[in-house]
Amino acid sequence: MILKRLSFIVSLMLGLATLTPAFALAQVGATVTGSTTVSVTANLTVNDTKARDRGDKEVDRRIAALNDLNTRIQQMQRVSDAFKQSISATIAANITNLTALKAKIDADTDSATLKADLKSITEAYRIHVLIMPQGRIAAAADRVAVIVNMMGTLGSKLQARVQAAGQAGNDVTTVNALLIDMSAKLTDAQTKAQAAITVSATLQPDGGDKTKMDANNAALKEARADLVAAQKDLADARKDAGQIVAGLAKFNVNANASSTTQTP
Repeated sequence: MILKRLSFIVSLMLGLATLTPAFALAQVGATVTGSTTVSVTANLTVNDTKARDRGDKEVDRRIAALNDLNTRIQQMQRVSDAFKQSISATIAANITNLTALKAKIDADTDSATLKADLKSITEAYRIHVLIMPQGRIAAAADRVAVIVNMMGTLGSKLQARVQAAGQAGNDVTTVNALLIDMSAKLTDAQTKAQAAITVSATLQPDGGDKTKMDANNAALKEARADLVAAQKDLADARKDAGQIVAGLAKFNVNANASSTTQTP
């Protein structure tokens, strides 16, 4: 009887010895699997947080640039109030939308949604590739118009002196030609500045449409070329003014009109 009991106990112990390693392996396997899952989740959370931070900074940078642009727009002198209000309204709408987008990005809990929202910062709003260039073109065109007005006033004064010199018996053929060229250059500068605004002011974000993006880029390129031409006209007009003043000085006619107006 005692032998039977000992045999049972030994068998039981052997059975437990066989089961224990299997149970231990199962526990280790569960621990490793659980650890791997937690690690992956942690990495995704860190990546999402970094992505949100980058997105917030990009949005903030765009909002700051838009506010600076709006300040420049309000300082424009030679465009209508309606035009300034139109640009300001566009800027304000973009600031409102970007602020809402930032809040959504911060609240996103799904990686795919977050990725789509971050992508929309550059694709849906086009702040740096469209809105900002539009505003800069408008501001540059306004500056051209301001200088055209200043130099137009100078031209009127020079014209009066040229007429006086002619009436005094001086040969004003050369200075008169310069005066005509100066007037033509100022008129062309004004026309080019207006063309730059006209071709760029009504452009809308492409929203990912390549055809529309290409058209916008072409329009902005044309507007910039118009501004370059306008600035060259101003430089030529200023040169004409300087030569007119020098010519009048030879006639011993009062020619104190300043030709120090600078081109943009």
